[in-house]
Amino acid sequence: MIGACEKQKLVYVLNRDTAARSTISSPLEAHKSHTIVYSICGVYCGFDNPIFAAIELDYSEADQDLTGQAASEAQKHLTFYELDLGLNHVSRKWSKQVDNGANMLVTVPGGADGPSGVLVCAENFVIYKNQGHPDVRAVIPRRADLPAERGVLIVSAASHKQKSMFFFLLQTEYGDIFKVTLEHGNDGVTELNIKYFDTIPVTASMCILKTGFLFAASEFGNHALYQFQAIGDEPDVESSSSTLMEIEEGYKPVFFQPRGLRNLVRIDQA
Repeated sequence: MIGACEKQKLVYVLNRDTAARSTISSPLEAHKSHTIVYSICGVYCGFDNPIFAAIELDYSEADQDLTGQAASEAQKHLTFYELDLGLNHVSRKWSKQVDNGANMLVTVPGGADGPSGVLVCAENFVIYKNQGHPDVRAVIPRRADLPAERGVLIVSAASHKQKSMFFFLLQTEYGDIFKVTLEHGNDGVTELNIKYFDTIPVTASMCILKTGFLFAASEFGNHALYQFQAIGDEPDVESSSSTLMEIEEGYKPVFFQPRGLRNLVRIDQA
């Protein structure tokens, strides 16, 4: 699925012909007028019909209200779209409200490798969501010297999957990288853990290579290639969904102090 910032979303089906050459179908439309799209990702569904997730905001009422009240009450939604391969048609399968600070989606492995679903990255929080599953939420640790009124947003993400485990690396707008892991079983996801990993320049995109490297496409400076020295298993500042404490101001924050590289070492830049 490919989507514009507003209204238009197109689904293409890729196949191979008898000569093993890639073919691409005509686009299937999943447009929704008066809708802003913040993020789109695929959802693991095995051999079932493909499903895509999107963070959307419907501004149709706000567009007609000159007082501004409807705009202040506008609510973002996490919407699942399903591509019916038999009917060759895209439909809205499921929709649920999300935090208005939500800005990014990350696909969670499914099948034998994980619980499927998505991670919703929002201001100060990471939330696990899936159809028919209760939300699992953890706060993003924040720098000890960060003013209380300043939020923390995730700007880039990368995931790594092996036979026995998987984890995510999420980077904030301040350059801090956090390792996110999920504990799951037959009852779904029971725990979401966020641990401070390292701090590098802010990236537009990150990619974990199976050879033990991390490529960081920098937003402002040189791109860099890092090698993993460790995967952040040592005891460190950690935020967990089971330790989430609600206070008068919202949820109790978790603080950390940035340090030099411990899990990564830069070996090249471009």
